[in-house]
Amino acid sequence: MKCMSINIQHGRHFTKKVIDLAHIADTIRKEDPDVVVMNEVYGKGEGKDFTGQAEQIAELLGYHAFFAPAIDITGHGPYGNALLSRNPFLSAEVVPVPKAPRLYKGYYEDRCLAIGVTEVNGKKVTLLGIHFGLQPDEAELCTETVCKAIKESPYPVVLMGDFNLTPDSPLLDPIRALLTDTDAFYQGACNFTFPTDVPEIKIDYIFVSPELTVKNVDIPQVVAADHLPVTAEVEF
Repeated sequence: MKCMSINIQHGRHFTKKVIDLAHIADTIRKEDPDVVVMNEVYGKGEGKDFTGQAEQIAELLGYHAFFAPAIDITGHGPYGNALLSRNPFLSAEVVPVPKAPRLYKGYYEDRCLAIGVTEVNGKKVTLLGIHFGLQPDEAELCTETVCKAIKESPYPVVLMGDFNLTPDSPLLDPIRALLTDTDAFYQGACNFTFPTDVPEIKIDYIFVSPELTVKNVDIPQVVAADHLPVTAEVEF
């Protein structure tokens, strides 16, 4: 099973500075993943760019999509995470992350966890997609929400997304206690994922259940959105 995580920044091409969903689809197609998590996705709404991006990208790929709205931008439409799967989703739901108490100065945004169950090679798997908040109290609540979902899943879990945390963050420790951080298997010279042109930090991750064996991990050096994608090949 090949997994892919990519923050698409609402489909905005990093160098051309225009929304180019076909380019995002091409970037995904070249990696040929079975399951994908996309962050910063526009749903369908009143705004001219709120065209149901997950569904459009899925149609270009011949995949199945599930969009999980985190916020609704007044006058424009919903915005959040999306799951893509080569096979249909057997179930899917949106779990809102509890609102943070806003203990810190800086930007806050409502977050959500997308949960989808699909089959890959006849095996059921739970796909989790999330985009962590920037503030410590937001991130802590995201960690708690993710860990609860992992513990409740009856199937092996693949957790992916933009965590806005570097690998040394203690907020990743509870997740690593439950899942394998595939970055430990990365053989490249540099594991940084952001920004695309001159990556300086790693904030995008793929975690998998211990019963999934990690075979290969890659950070394709492609210009799509403002984050580099991450891929992992695993076996049941």
